[in-house]
Amino acid sequence: MSSDEVDLLKWPEPLPPSWQCARAAPAEGWDTAFTVTQDGTPAGTVSVAFAASTPIAAAYPAGARDRLIGPDAQAGSPAIQLVSEQVMDEDRACRRLVLAVDEGDVAGIARGEAAGYRYVLDVDVPGRSLSLLTAEPDWVLEDSRHLDDVPTQ
Repeated sequence: MSSDEVDLLKWPEPLPPSWQCARAAPAEGWDTAFTVTQDGTPAGTVSVAFAASTPIAAAYPAGARDRLIGPDAQAGSPAIQLVSEQVMDEDRACRRLVLAVDEGDVAGIARGEAAGYRYVLDVDVPGRSLSLLTAEPDWVLEDSRHLDDVPTQ
């Protein structure tokens, strides 16, 4: 694997303590938001909503605790990763985080993959075509490895 490739089966290394996130007032349509800083310098805002309450719920099997992650243009991969870790730490029942980017947005997909997300599929919602990426906590990924191990006794 080259130095610019991302291992999609492994969560990125933890960020140094210089990266911080703090709750912020959410924009309309979002449940919460986090502002992210690196060494005190703003590094973007990431909004979070329950996926089932967003337009992607009509095109994707969103679970009750799944969250949609919405980074602003300034939020790079580290900001997405940090907020994703915060959301998963706060809600241990959350099975999946979803990041939606415009279909064909290769840079957006790469930003998500560098933050620990995996491309899943493209969907159409009213007025937009989106590429969806997901991230799951380790306990979900581990359980899915045993789907073929059915006890027979």
